[in-house]
Amino acid sequence: MLEHLPRFFFVIAWLTLGPLHAHGLSAILTPTVIILAISCLILAFIPKRLFQGQSIAMLCVLALMFYQSLELIIFGLHMELTHSDAITQGIRHFLFFFNVNLGLALIGVVAAFGVATYVEFGRSRLPLPNLFPQYHFVEAPQHVRQIVRKLAATAGISTPQISLIDSGTPWAFITRSREGKVLAVSVGLLESLEPTEIEACLAHEISHLKNRDYILRFFATMAKVGLFARPLSYVIEPAIYRAREHLADTTASKLVGGPGALVSALSKIREAHHDATVPVASVGITCLFSSSPRSRLLGLFNKQPSLDARIRVLQEM
Repeated sequence: MLEHLPRFFFVIAWLTLGPLHAHGLSAILTPTVIILAISCLILAFIPKRLFQGQSIAMLCVLALMFYQSLELIIFGLHMELTHSDAITQGIRHFLFFFNVNLGLALIGVVAAFGVATYVEFGRSRLPLPNLFPQYHFVEAPQHVRQIVRKLAATAGISTPQISLIDSGTPWAFITRSREGKVLAVSVGLLESLEPTEIEACLAHEISHLKNRDYILRFFATMAKVGLFARPLSYVIEPAIYRAREHLADTTASKLVGGPGALVSALSKIREAHHDATVPVASVGITCLFSSSPRSRLLGLFNKQPSLDARIRVLQEM
């Protein structure tokens, strides 16, 4: 029983802090692991409503975890090149576990590089209709274009392209295509909301661009792909997405002069989406739509905070 304890300890360490690759159990005290543990402690004490700080801290934790994988790969290459007897002796009892760690790290890094290349040089180079063939896009009305131009000027960013989705369900999203950044808004959103509520919803999407959420989400997702064998990454990555959604809500409230219009809009959208079946996963980019998870546990893996949670946070402002 006791002889299996060290290997069990290494498995627990891999799942929580990362791969261990130094000599014996003293690997738990490596500088990277210590910094990662301190980062997790700092994250635990960040105020609940400080969404900017939360998302940046969580992204740093993912970056440290990914760096650990690179460390492991470099260490493995060094061991193969030097054939050091001391190194081999140091991990002799854990060689199988070390090889598994090294293999998972290599697969993750290659997969992250492949996905990043596809997104950057493949998917984002496609025109909007090819990205979402299940939707029909038409030219947006002039008054919507004027609202977006005004919000972009207030936010201090360049005006994105605007497209209208021929759908009766009220929703909107930001994506990147061959045309650049595109803000897509549905016919249902324009027909079911008041002008001030429409402006608040568009401000939410503009806020994603102002806060550079596209870049942060990209790196978070790539880190999760690279850390596919680390369960902790499956909790941190969606938490970053949720924090950025809340941050976009608070930024939008500042752009339109208060949270009232956005609270009203989200309340109406919640009612409209009660029986709706919008395939949010197919959009994948900053979507003004949210389905409530069936349990708190499942909610940990949901990239979109529930509309109830978003309304509650806005009401507390």
